[in-house]
Amino acid sequence: MSGYIDVSPNPINDRLERMAQSIAERVAHLVIDSIDLNAILERIDVDGLVSRVDADALIDRVDVEKIVERVDVEKLLERVDVNALVERVDVRRLVDQLDIESLVAQTELGSIIARSTSGVASEVLDVIRAQSVGLDDFFARWTNRVLRRTAEALPLGPRTLVPVAPPSGTAPPVNVRTGNGQ
Repeated sequence: MSGYIDVSPNPINDRLERMAQSIAERVAHLVIDSIDLNAILERIDVDGLVSRVDADALIDRVDVEKIVERVDVEKLLERVDVNALVERVDVRRLVDQLDIESLVAQTELGSIIARSTSGVASEVLDVIRAQSVGLDDFFARWTNRVLRRTAEALPLGPRTLVPVAPPSGTAPPVNVRTGNGQ
């Protein structure tokens, strides 16, 4: 039965079918053209229609990973106004939420402050000692000047530290104030 051609046994039925098809297509076009879609849409209760939609089921069907992959993060960041974002941050509220004592305990800030304070105090004491030595020398010079003492008449140092006479065969001690030997 290959090569079989479907030929209607009744040519009148075939013409009637084609005519009915043609009339149906023409009527369909006339009906569609005459329908006012805006009027139909105004009659639809959109809220009622949306309330019938199961949003959870709809969201479950969304592939979030696929959406995230399509997002151009660089382009998104270019659109962010960082200054406006920072202005919206409530810094006082953030600071109020911080546990400063815990932070100090974790960072050992107290010991750092104590070490730096003791270092500063040590440096201040060194400066005071150096100034006192300078003042001592200043007062010694003025006292010797007022009492009309010459540098050669002054002792070289404390008696327990400076021998009275140098041992034989050694150079005489140098006077620290004048730089001369005795």
